[in-house]
This record gives sequence, structure tokens and C-alpha cells, in this order.
Amino acid sequence: MEIYALIMAGGEGKRFWPLSSRNKPKQFLCLTGGKSLIRQTVDRILPLVPIEKIFVVTVARYAGETLKHIPELPEENLVLEPEGKNTAPCIAYGTLRMTASAGDPVIVVLPADHAVGDDEGFRSALRFACETSSVELENGRYPLITLGVTPTAPETGYGYIKSAQKVVSSSGGYSAYRVDRFTEKPDLNTALGFLKEGGYYWNSGVFVWKASSIISDFSKILPGWYKHFDKIAGSVRKASEDEAVASFYKAIEPGSIDKLILEHSDNTVVIPVGYPWSDVGSWKTLDEFLRTGEDENVFRGDVVSVDSSGCLVFGDGRVIALVGVKDLVVVDSGDGILILDKEKSQDVRRVAEELSKKNKD
Repeated sequence: MEIYALIMAGGEGKRFWPLSSRNKPKQFLCLTGGKSLIRQTVDRILPLVPIEKIFVVTVARYAGETLKHIPELPEENLVLEPEGKNTAPCIAYGTLRMTASAGDPVIVVLPADHAVGDDEGFRSALRFACETSSVELENGRYPLITLGVTPTAPETGYGYIKSAQKVVSSSGGYSAYRVDRFTEKPDLNTALGFLKEGGYYWNSGVFVWKASSIISDFSKILPGWYKHFDKIAGSVRKASEDEAVASFYKAIEPGSIDKLILEHSDNTVVIPVGYPWSDVGSWKTLDEFLRTGEDENVFRGDVVSVDSSGCLVFGDGRVIALVGVKDLVVVDSGDGILILDKEKSQDVRRVAEELSKKNKD
């Protein structure tokens, strides 16, 4: 079984201002340790997939920064989109680049900017998923697999996957189930109901499938996209590649792989996993991933705390002092200072948007 990895690294990370910017988005930040999120993603997958079989999809302006963080990545394994249009086009183009020379590998698709608390547990789940990707379904086809994280709280910022009872495969403590349905970012009461009912999992955005399986579903579900595939595949690493890809991106609308393919496929399967995970989608979700207790303070940098609790602080050389405050995020960087109520974390993107209007990055 030949395994390749496709890392999606084109996001801008507007919710992590002032550390992130259009020129340095979230995947290049050191938020959960001493290494950037994209470097951690590569290191996490390397014991399973060698570097020459890892491809990174991003846009041209991040190509140089990507190679700074992954200097051993073969430059030809950078897949440069003409523009970001969410995960479905990214996966389509990345898959065609891989299959131009690799035939029909098993592909692990993963975001560059998520956090995982158990790297070996992550790889163990991926090994099972890779094996399951070649298990024939009752319809004679092969599964499109997503890893579903067992929820620990009624999170309203995550998508949920409901598993059906049909077991596709089981081994080593893991089982793969047919997917019943997807629910995108439910309200609090709905999320509480999901936890009480059971059988619901957070959509981790990590996917595993045979290259031929995902291409087949593109052909059936999005034939308008598929008609561009032969032209792109035939132009890989040729002078005509940029033109073929630009034509494809111009012809399609943005969309996620979940919404456009997985929710409409008869072959979607979920594997429940239990390792600590976060999409690191906001200062609040980062805080929840890093902390071990509700009142604990999480500090990075030179911080003094007096009668303060539940705070997340990222310093940048200067002393930051907290006195009598609770549940704040404080971030000091060369681009600005952020003081935030954690419950308002989703609104940080509005700061980035306001600064953009003023032509400030």
C-alpha cells in the first residue's frame, strides 16, 4: 500500500490577529509549542509518510514561507493554487498533481493548522484508516473516510458527523461506520442533544481515501468540475499547467469537500478517534486546548499575575501584568496589542477586516 499525504496550507488565519496577518497566517505560527503548526503537522505524519510523498497545497505568496518551515520538502511537491477557494478545489488539484506520477495511492488529507495532543494515537488511527480505504463496500466501491473526534463538550464552532450502525471495518480498537449525516456548527441546545444521544463526532477535517475513489466521486457529483481534470492531469509539470488550473478555478465556485462531495456521496465513512484535538480556530479554542483547569492561566512570555485567573497571554518581550481580571486573552506583538473577552474570540476577524479597510496588514 503506497501512502501519500496532502497538507492544505492556504488559510489566512484572521482570527489570530495580531500574531497572524495576511503575510503570516496561522499555519506559520508557534501557538501550541516551540514549532509552527505546519511544521508540527509534517513531523506528525513523517513516521508514516516519507517527505518525498508529502505534498503541500497553498497559494504563491506563501510558497517561500512554506519552504522555510519545511526546507526538506521537494519544491516540486508544492502545489500552488491561483487563489484559495476552500478545500474541494484544493483537494481536486492536489490529487491530480499526485496521481500524475504516483498512480492510485492512498491519500491522507489534513489541514496544516490543527493541533493534536497524541501524535502516536493520531498515526495509529491513520494506519487503520489507510487499511480501511481498500475495503470494498457493499456497492462495490471504496470508502471516503473522515476521522471523527469524540466530543468532550457541546462545542458550537465545530461540524458534527452522525455515525450509522453499519460497521465497515474493525481492527486494533478502531471501527469504521457508515455516515448517517453531517451537521454544520449547531446551536448550543442541539450540541447538548448530540452529546446526550451519542454517536456524534466532531469533524476533524482529516480524510483518507484512494485517489481513484475521490476522483470517481468528483466525476459523479460534480461533472462540471470533472471535465477539467484530464486537461489538468495532462499538463502537470508542463508549461500549460498554470493555464489549465487557472481555467478550472475560474469556472468553479468555492466550496468545502464536506459540503460538495462527502455529504452527497454513498461511500462516506467515519472512524471515531479519542485523541486530544483542536482546529485552533480562535483564541478561545486555542485556550481550551492548552489549559488543564478552568481557572488556570496559560502564559507565553514574561507575565506577572495578581489575583487573575482563566487568562491566556502571549507576550513579545515586554512584561505584561494582569491584576484582578478573569477569562481574558492578551496578545502583544509587533503589529499591535489585543485585549479580548474569550467569549468574543470569533469577532477578532472583524479587527483584521477593519485594519484591511485602512490598508494596514
